[in-house]
Amino acid sequence: MDFTIQLREREAKQAEALQARLHLQDISLYECEAKGAGPPKAAVDPVPLTADLDSELSVMNDSGVDFAVTLRVACEDELIFHIQTTFLVRYRFFGRAKPPSKTELIAFCKSYPAIAAWPYIRETVQALASRMGFPTEPLPLLRLVIRT
Repeated sequence: MDFTIQLREREAKQAEALQARLHLQDISLYECEAKGAGPPKAAVDPVPLTADLDSELSVMNDSGVDFAVTLRVACEDELIFHIQTTFLVRYRFFGRAKPPSKTELIAFCKSYPAIAAWPYIRETVQALASRMGFPTEPLPLLRLVIRT
């Protein structure tokens, strides 16, 4: 994963239109799993990680919309471990905002929930890897790139 969310210009405008009708209510840890073969017996350099970020619609009703943002991180090199964490990102509609279209939801789901949850995901993964005794580099910042 290159830690970049890419949207086409049209998708970005659709996501932004929905963002204008929502406010972020809360972000909470929903699920977390960490497994490893134990810390290294000798000092090792930080290890490379593979990562997969996914965001999906969890619940939608008249008052708002919830998304589940999941990051799966694994190391298959010298050390073997994986961490999977899911955060629930809850948005509520302002007043009597019109319901989102399907295209707005799809574009929004690709970007805003992941960006909102990223600092929490990043901290959780780093803290867990450290507590498990695995030397890793901090996960980079998540970037949003708009393609024309």
